[in-house]
Amino acid sequence: MAKVQCYNCKKTTPVVAPRYRCKFCNYPLNKYVEQEEEPEEEIIIEKLKQEVPDSVTIHDLYRDHVPEEQKDIEEVLEKLKPDETVQKTVTGPVILKKNLNPEKDGKIIAGWLVVHTEGRLPVTYELFEGANVIGRPDGPHHVDIRVEDDEYVSRIHSIITIKKDYLHRFHYELTDNGKLRRGHPSTNGTYINGRPERLPKNYVVHLRDNDTIQVGTTKLVFKNIDNSDNLESAAHSVIETDFTSTVAIR
Repeated sequence: MAKVQCYNCKKTTPVVAPRYRCKFCNYPLNKYVEQEEEPEEEIIIEKLKQEVPDSVTIHDLYRDHVPEEQKDIEEVLEKLKPDETVQKTVTGPVILKKNLNPEKDGKIIAGWLVVHTEGRLPVTYELFEGANVIGRPDGPHHVDIRVEDDEYVSRIHSIITIKKDYLHRFHYELTDNGKLRRGHPSTNGTYINGRPERLPKNYVVHLRDNDTIQVGTTKLVFKNIDNSDNLESAAHSVIETDFTSTVAIR
């Protein structure tokens, strides 16, 4: 039982939930007493237990009372693929697409790519030291960054190669030179930061934080580990930025 000095009559009074009023003058003191709060979810469920008709389950009504952002996460969870997990961030749910290459297993994350295309969920990919192949995973070939539902992405589209210098700093190089396609670049090209010229075959782009890579109609924002602490901060910083203009695929 808490005791406080009443702000009205100046007497020391016990205050008891749920009224939180002065015993002597009935002055409301709820603003001046620390109150134990039940977790929001427990309050919601307890309320539902009192309202639920016999023919309706708690789960049915719970979905109608949870915050909109929680509903969004539940809808995303229902559509997840086996190689995907969902993480909650301050800007909403973000899908992490797991790299299935056993050679990358156990390696330190060197950066991220975050899908930042209008009308699409912010899928996030982890980047590792070595070659990170971007492409469409509809064949027996290996792809690290698996871009699905984009018919303009080649099966092996482009590559981000990550190397360390003598000071153990990561360097990131993007190429679309057909190295794994018998010398043929991607069919529809790779574009940087909304510029309409496709990346030339013999050209290397040294990626910087926040560069936008477009493959097909999918835009992927590059985030390095120097500017983002983890997947959540990388995704959040991308979601909060404006979209780069999309290059029309001819």
